[in-house]
Amino acid sequence: MGGCFMADDTMRHVSVSYSQAYLLADMADKGVSVVWPAPRIGTFGAMYRHHGGAAYHEQSAAVGYGLKVASWLKAGVAACYMHVGTDDAYYEAQQWHGASAMLMAAVGSRVTVMVTAGSRPWAGVSPWRMHVQMAYRPLAKVLTIVELEKEERLRMRMGMEYDYRGTLFFRAGMATNPMTATFGIGVRMSRLTVDVGASVHRVLGVTPQTTLTLWL
Repeated sequence: MGGCFMADDTMRHVSVSYSQAYLLADMADKGVSVVWPAPRIGTFGAMYRHHGGAAYHEQSAAVGYGLKVASWLKAGVAACYMHVGTDDAYYEAQQWHGASAMLMAAVGSRVTVMVTAGSRPWAGVSPWRMHVQMAYRPLAKVLTIVELEKEERLRMRMGMEYDYRGTLFFRAGMATNPMTATFGIGVRMSRLTVDVGASVHRVLGVTPQTTLTLWL
């Protein structure tokens, strides 16, 4: 919760996502994002996200801009805003804002490294956030990713994706703090991608997720 959106894609698309945290009625995430590259100008992105249910809700919006600095290097910035409220009369609504910067470098043809740093909307809890991602493609159809993220605590994620004929994608991975296992499957048609997955916590249960992406 409370992160900033950073768009580094090169194809125009609109995505709609939904996830139900541990199957709890008031812990759902709904979001929509738009990524729009402009030739010779850069890539623009915008995102809106709602977390919670009828009694408690977080609403966040973000805008981002990315630019290809060199053939092997991309840079970008993003700004985000969050509003938190509840129907509880004793709870005061709160608002936060944050910003982030990103660098993404290609190391050869198989390795990509991305570093993101910035302030988070949850300024009273953890004002700074650092995220490092390394993607390695050992084979043409296999992608592996390792991520380190520092907010209140250090979290690590590892995952692998297998591309079957460019239309079917299988994913599996794990994360720490808390320890979860993740898996998913994606289907890409000519202009539409459907991703269905879940993360599993050994005590809290399952968080199912669905994302629909329309490529323009």
